[in-house]
Amino acid sequence: MSKSAVDMKQVPPPDEEEELLAKLVFGDTTDFHSGLADFDTEFALNEEKKLNEEDNIADGESSSGSGEDEEGDAMEQLADDQLFYVDDGEGDGEEMDVDDNGDSASDNDEGMTSDEEEEQAWVDSDDEKLSVPITSNNRTKKLRQNYQDSHISGADYVRRLRAQFEKIYPRPQWADSISDSEGDLSDGDYDSNSEQLNSVINGDVNALSKILESTFTYRDNITTKLLPEKSLDILRLKDANASHASHSAIQSLSFHPSKPLLLSGGYDRTLRLYHIDGKSNPLVTSVYLKGTPVQTCCFYVSHNNTSSKLPQEQKIYTGGRRRYMHSWDLSASFNNARSEKAASVAKIDKFSRMYGHEETQRSFEKFKVGYLYNFTTNSSQGIVVLQGGSGWINIIDANSGVWITGCKIEGNLVDFCIDYQPISKGRFQTILIVTNTYGEIWEFNLSKNNEIIRRWKDNGGIGITTIQVGGGTSSDHLLPMSSRKIRQNRWLAIGSESGFVNVYDRSAIRSNADLKNAAISPIATLDQLTTSISSLNFSPDGQILCMSSRAIKDALRLVHLPSGKVFSNWPTSGTPLGKVTSVAISSNGEMLAVGNEQGKIRLWRLNFYQ
Repeated sequence: MSKSAVDMKQVPPPDEEEELLAKLVFGDTTDFHSGLADFDTEFALNEEKKLNEEDNIADGESSSGSGEDEEGDAMEQLADDQLFYVDDGEGDGEEMDVDDNGDSASDNDEGMTSDEEEEQAWVDSDDEKLSVPITSNNRTKKLRQNYQDSHISGADYVRRLRAQFEKIYPRPQWADSISDSEGDLSDGDYDSNSEQLNSVINGDVNALSKILESTFTYRDNITTKLLPEKSLDILRLKDANASHASHSAIQSLSFHPSKPLLLSGGYDRTLRLYHIDGKSNPLVTSVYLKGTPVQTCCFYVSHNNTSSKLPQEQKIYTGGRRRYMHSWDLSASFNNARSEKAASVAKIDKFSRMYGHEETQRSFEKFKVGYLYNFTTNSSQGIVVLQGGSGWINIIDANSGVWITGCKIEGNLVDFCIDYQPISKGRFQTILIVTNTYGEIWEFNLSKNNEIIRRWKDNGGIGITTIQVGGGTSSDHLLPMSSRKIRQNRWLAIGSESGFVNVYDRSAIRSNADLKNAAISPIATLDQLTTSISSLNFSPDGQILCMSSRAIKDALRLVHLPSGKVFSNWPTSGTPLGKVTSVAISSNGEMLAVGNEQGKIRLWRLNFYQ
């Protein structure tokens, strides 16, 4: 047979038996390729969604182990090509539900609303199975609702903790006003509240003007109620400068006499004003003084009689190791804000020279503010008392910076303080108390041409570092809250390099006509600190003396007067004081601010004065 005949011969197709044999030997790929060609992705996704819905319904209807068997059967019914699919990120936006089988009913039984459920980021079903003992310590005992409660579930434990927290720190009103979920505020109210909140947080001068314009003032907590001697009821609050921390050590602190404002300054050349609300303590405003490190800064409020119609002046004085100091007029910002003028620029004056007295005042780093009564005009004026060189004390006018008078002592002048002696009908005399390193003390009557009232020596004092009066109107507490009357100070404290602090009764000193020849003994000699005393501060009523040293860490003590006993329950070994560089007590005695070397301003509330 020829080749062409063979090619022309047709091979018959394989029969069914041959096809089955070929599949067994070589494998069948025709069904696989045809399946890939006919594969529908949307059909697979829809089938999987239906299966998931059926599984959820089955799980909700049955709590026994039959659900696992049904799930296994459903998996067996799926084809191999339906087990996997590609997620291209273009789904229909559905979210995964977590633990949504029956937990909402139990939560609602405990008093939790659906809104609270939506606010929870995570719900753990094991919390209901967890048993928490609440009688193991005193902290958890406060969570008991009755004396029979010994163990509670984990979810109930969380709810009671939340309720306890909200009881101590209630939800602020501004949080309700700006919340979108409330729905009871109009758009205009929301915008105004948010703008007011942002103005305080951003720290502009307008926020300061609003606080000064507000009718809020400190309550007069100076009463005859006696402070307990042994323990002190004190509560730590959020740091005063937590929102805007300082970049250097806090060198000076000062509370406003009547408003909830705290002033801080340091070597970072910045004055910062904080609104002390005890919760967030936002920054109100700040001023950067170019080339002027701040050593001392304080508030000043003019002393006007109740019958006077003159506007009250409010200023901030600051100075450093320079031949000048600055005066920041807060009243100007307040008046500009009321007249709807631009108040974005602070009005700051500079006191640079005292003509004829430049040699005695080469640095403005240490000063104190006070009042001087003019018996001719029957009015008081503000003064700034500056510590000069060669034993000089210079006194300038608080408004103009013009030199008024000066005093001089023997030896190396280390510190001074201002006391007042009320006379009658709102009149008073200003007493300047000055000391040198040897403990020799001079008392000048500035109202009588700097007449020396008395000169005496501290009992055993040597290496004196600081001196301060307390229990009345002083440079720390300028004005009483309930009236414009000047209050005479009761105590005089003197600190030394050895850590000793002598506390004297001012009435006993005034009763002695000649202290130069007659020795006077202190009512208390405090030796709890062993390093140089850097600051002494009194509470407004004179029942607490705060003494501190910046030489070592945690060197601060609170002393009860007149007993002279140190409070034993505070500070503790865990109190985060650090190296204390400055201390301030508010004019109502409620707030205690402590600045440290790390630039933190620790804040505590003295609950006795609430």
